[in-house]
Amino acid sequence: MTKIKYEKIPSEAEGKINYNSRRCRFIAAVVLVLVSVLIIILCSLAIKNTNQRAQSDEQEELNLTELKKCTITFQAPKVQSEWNTKPIWFPGYPTSLKESTHSNIIHQLTGLAHGGKNYYSSSSSFKKCFGTTETATCSNIHPLVEMARGPEEKSEVFYPEYVMAIRNPMTAMPAFINQKQIKYHGETGQMSEEAWRRMRDEWINNMIKEWQAFFREWKKGPSLKTGMYLVHEDLHNIDEGPKALKRLRDILHAAGFVVAPEVDIPCIWFNTIGEDELQQHHKNNYEYNDYIPGYTKAHKQLLLTELSILVEEYKEDEELISILQRYIHNVNYHIRIDEIE
Repeated sequence: MTKIKYEKIPSEAEGKINYNSRRCRFIAAVVLVLVSVLIIILCSLAIKNTNQRAQSDEQEELNLTELKKCTITFQAPKVQSEWNTKPIWFPGYPTSLKESTHSNIIHQLTGLAHGGKNYYSSSSSFKKCFGTTETATCSNIHPLVEMARGPEEKSEVFYPEYVMAIRNPMTAMPAFINQKQIKYHGETGQMSEEAWRRMRDEWINNMIKEWQAFFREWKKGPSLKTGMYLVHEDLHNIDEGPKALKRLRDILHAAGFVVAPEVDIPCIWFNTIGEDELQQHHKNNYEYNDYIPGYTKAHKQLLLTELSILVEEYKEDEELISILQRYIHNVNYHIRIDEIE
């Protein structure tokens, strides 16, 4: 006799247990899939960011091929023993414009071999920018080096507009400290990062105040006005550099100097700044490669505060405000925060 096999019908409790078990396994599978997808996305983003940093670190060099082939058509005018022009003040915070670059720019724009002079240089043939040769521009780093009675007292013998060289204090201050270390303490190249940190911590408050005072000294008198700001960052930019020299050329022309034709400006810009310096600033926005000078978070806030004070103080000067706001943006988003505080 054949036995009939009966399947056991699960109880209601057992059914609930089986349902919950299947439900848990399903949820676990979904979570596993989501986690796997998330891991893949995060890995992709990490690889992308790594590639972007690598591309940034290995930034392509400027293409200067055409500029290397350029030629200048301007012929220097005949040297005159007498002239009716007045020199143009060319003030600047230290490292905003190298003295050699200043001299070279003026030489190529005007043809005057000694057209760009330094107020503090003197010899048997000239003193305080006046002498036996015609002067187009007179550089000055006042008020860091005192000038008796200030520029206002010399307004009668100078052109009424000045050209002010300006640079973001974020890079100007460490470059200035480094310059002094080379000049007075036998440093070669970039000083050590430890030395920068030590001097930064000791001098940053004084240096940012001096950077501010530079503007106040030159803008306080009624006889002189700003003809233009020669921005360090623009001068080292392939697009903005020629535009800056074009403006400088126009001011020199308005002051009565013979100047190179506009067609020569890109070539003059390239020759005066030089390929090496252009590539260096394109890569690092700084003179040296060992490290980019960093600041603490407190220093960053100090720079932002002092720059904002100048923005409020000179809010009627639209060109200056535009430059200062660029500097505020760069400090906000591009300053290197030093981990050692």
